[in-house]
Amino acid sequence: MLLWRAPSRITSAQRKFANSYEFQSSGVVEMLEKLLDKFVDERTTLEKEEMNSKHAYDMLMQDLKAQIAQGTQDRGEKAETKAKKLQAKADAQGDLKDTTSTRDADATYLSDLTATCEQKASDFESRQQLRADEIVAVEKAIEIISSGAVAGNADKHLPAMLQTSSSFAQLRSDLNTQAQTRVALYLQSRSKQLNSRVLSMVAERASSDPFQKVKKLIKDLITRLMEEANEEAEHKGWCDT
Repeated sequence: MLLWRAPSRITSAQRKFANSYEFQSSGVVEMLEKLLDKFVDERTTLEKEEMNSKHAYDMLMQDLKAQIAQGTQDRGEKAETKAKKLQAKADAQGDLKDTTSTRDADATYLSDLTATCEQKASDFESRQQLRADEIVAVEKAIEIISSGAVAGNADKHLPAMLQTSSSFAQLRSDLNTQAQTRVALYLQSRSKQLNSRVLSMVAERASSDPFQKVKKLIKDLITRLMEEANEEAEHKGWCDT
């Protein structure tokens, strides 16, 4: 077995090499220490940048999640609002259809009512004119009945007839009959001209009823015709209002 032994004396060449190696080792260590410091600084910077990036990422994610949640809520609210608006639109369209139908029905009713009112107004004017003409005719009939001709004839023949009451009664009867006949003929003529059923009825009564009854009938008829005319005028005023 061979054992190594250190030389007993270090030569100058060996000492020079050792010094040179020590000098070079010192430079390498220093360089490595600088590299280590640089690496530590870079690692610290990178870790800080990474932490900042992670924090920014976390903040971004938090903000995005909040936006997503808000967007989801807004979408739900908008969907609900849209549904309400669609329902309101459907209701409004239904109301519009009903209102349009009601308006059309009212327009038709108004048109029919206007035509009816105009017709009734025309009929009223015609009836009022007829009533006035009937009243004039009846007043003329009263004038005929109570005319001076009848009274004059009675006065003319009365002195000669005073000897017998029967002759006087006959004279009055004849004069009344003449007047009654004139009235009946006059009323019949006017009833045809005016197309008046009232005058036609009175003409028939005047030719068949007793004289005094005819006078009363004619007077009552004037009163009734005037009352009817007033009632129709009042009713027309109410209808116009």
